Amino acid sequence: MTKNEILNLVHETKTPQIKAGEIHRFNDIWLVVAYNRIFCRQYAFAERSWYTSFQNDPKGHIKCGQIEIRVKGIIPDDLEALGEEINRAYIEKYDTRLNHYPEIAHKMTGKRFMERTMELVPVLD
Repeated sequence: MTKNEILNLVHETKTPQIKAGEIHRFNDIWLVVAYNRIFCRQYAFAERSWYTSFQNDPKGHIKCGQIEIRVKGIIPDDLEALGEEINRAYIEKYDTRLNHYPEIAHKMTGKRFMERTMELVPVLD
């Protein structure tokens, strides 16, 4: 798959899944596309989570339907500059466009959640 195909797939998948490392299982997650990049935010702030696993080892996978994509999880250096556009992407995808869970979509734009934003960089073969 090309990067653009992956971005479109992520954008169109209502509830993708994420797996950090090789031993964890897939969990549902909200993924958004902003600036032609894939982002996610930690919702539950557990000590042991996909977020902390990616900090220890950036290798992982996302799954959109039956399609599995290898990714590298990083905390973007330019997170502060990207924040508002990522917020808009959360509202567009999970409040307006899909009418998923609007109260959670708006909650995910709060400061605490913004600080736990991770970028998922597709590993293209």
